[in-house]
Amino acid sequence: MIRGALAGAGLVGCCAALAQVANLAEAPRAFLLLFTLAFMCYAAGVWLLAEARGGRAITLILVVAGAARLILLPAPPTLSTDAYRYVWDARVAAAGISPYAHAPDAPELHRLKDQIIYPRLNHLGWRTIYPPAAQVFFQGVYAVKPDSVFAMKVILGAADLLGIGLLFGLLGAAGVPLARVVIYAWNPLVLTEIWGSAHLDALVIPAVVGAVWAALANRHALAGALLGVGAAIKLYPAALLPVLLAGRGRLLGAATFAAVLLAGYGPSMGLGLPALGSLPRYMAEEYFNPGLLRALVDMPALTVAAALGWIVWLATRHDTPLVDRAVLLIGGLVLLSPNIFPWYALWLLPCLAAAPSWPWIAFTGTVAWAYAFFLQEPWGVPWWARAVQFAPVAAGALWWGLGGRAAKAWREGST
Repeated sequence: MIRGALAGAGLVGCCAALAQVANLAEAPRAFLLLFTLAFMCYAAGVWLLAEARGGRAITLILVVAGAARLILLPAPPTLSTDAYRYVWDARVAAAGISPYAHAPDAPELHRLKDQIIYPRLNHLGWRTIYPPAAQVFFQGVYAVKPDSVFAMKVILGAADLLGIGLLFGLLGAAGVPLARVVIYAWNPLVLTEIWGSAHLDALVIPAVVGAVWAALANRHALAGALLGVGAAIKLYPAALLPVLLAGRGRLLGAATFAAVLLAGYGPSMGLGLPALGSLPRYMAEEYFNPGLLRALVDMPALTVAAALGWIVWLATRHDTPLVDRAVLLIGGLVLLSPNIFPWYALWLLPCLAAAPSWPWIAFTGTVAWAYAFFLQEPWGVPWWARAVQFAPVAAGALWWGLGGRAAKAWREGST
């Protein structure tokens, strides 16, 4: 337990150091060094505590998780400025204008520009890419505290805490040690992308955790509804639907999913395709950190087809436990994304807590090396940083392949 406490102290110390950096995007070396040190402390903590039994380990995990989060909460988002776009979209809606109608630099929105939010927006020529349910969330936060990125961080942080609470239920249903919550709660990617950068994906975490838990309990209607909530906020949780739902409850789960998703999109259905904002443009024109397939063939349609094929294949793998299939599904979709932003891996972590895989856990650390993007001019992820990102998954695939062949050879030799 003492060694686990030392690992936790190291993690909290790294978070404190990160919070002191004025602008992480302008200090990428400091970020990558501190993040790597934090991940080493995290890995040690997972190794020492994940299989622990008893309340002392749980208490230590929660105390460290809470301290790291509170330290990062006051720090303004600098590694990513998406949170400022959330506030901007809400400001536009509060002015009686649809966020899907105009890009921030449009003349129609000139009167809404300021010196705090507007200068920090990215893609000024793009309309919003966030779904209608996300816009409702932005507007709700804005109604409580207008023009406040800090308020956005607080509410998204609360969603993360809700996700941890639900994760205890999922771990219990899966019959694994509750201390495995450390795999999610201490992960530096969660700490930096939610409590540092305030990414909207924090809202998806409780929905995904609840849906997997409900599926394990054969509560298909609830699982479908929760996936509908997640997909109304960000589209990608919909991919879990064919993997989580099976048997006679499949149709009921699909029906509740569709009903919730339609309700989420209801306010904007009259807009038609414009309700997608600049999402199609994002898919085709964003080149921050291209996914594996797109790095070889720059055809968005092919990327989508490969993702659909991956979903269908895993939906038929009934010989693989449900949570393991969820890990493979989410991990594969992250790798196949047109762009792999580090926070895209966040929804993988709750499933890893229930079905740990060291290659995938390591990937949640190496994916942050995409921020080597800021190391050079013009900005771009260096080839060596991309190699670092994918090394754990490549090593895991190689180990799996060699292990499978070795097992086959052993079976053949023993007959």
